[in-house]
Amino acid sequence: MISMFVKSIQIDDAKRVVVHIQDMIAEYLLKDDSKKMLKEMAEKALGSDFVKMEVSKSSFRVTVAEGTEEAAKEKIEAELLKYIEMAMSFMAQMDNKEE
Repeated sequence: MISMFVKSIQIDDAKRVVVHIQDMIAEYLLKDDSKKMLKEMAEKALGSDFVKMEVSKSSFRVTVAEGTEEAAKEKIEAELLKYIEMAMSFMAQMDNKEE
């Protein structure tokens, strides 16, 4: 399910967790509300390991405390999956109300 929205999640040479977004939703990534939501999600999931987040047209990069990169990648992936599942459930409920 996550692959519908996310192309890949990896750790780059600078030890940041990089999430590449599918093209169909990339335009939403640059909206202020989306940036704020992503940052809050990353801060909540990572706690004190969160350092900063950068957003580009098709990806976002999360800098984390040194030595926590792999664990941070797993936490971000789990949190994204949770948010996607919530969004899909909400959309299904909206479809049911329209019928």
